[in-house]
Amino acid sequence: MNLSNYDTMYNNFSKDVKQIASRMAEEAGSTINRVAKTAGQEGAQALFDAVMDSGNREVLVKALNSPSLPGWVREQLEVFLYGSQKQIPALFQAAYRRDLH
Repeated sequence: MNLSNYDTMYNNFSKDVKQIASRMAEEAGSTINRVAKTAGQEGAQALFDAVMDSGNREVLVKALNSPSLPGWVREQLEVFLYGSQKQIPALFQAAYRRDLH
């Protein structure tokens, strides 16, 4: 990752993060897709970081449900939000806890 490119993109996203988060609340998949297509993995990561740092995590979580996200972007976002483990649906978590007790 080229840090100067990342820093530039992060700073640009941070300046407009309110508008970006607002746009993403309506069409998260298309906003992320545009960034990923034009700026690649660095751009997507800079976008995720700027949105998260502004306190808009819920917009990123909502974006995971967008069918228009390419696989690599979805995987990058999922790891960003939840770490290296895949998210377990709440229904399975409840059943798993019930079986343990």
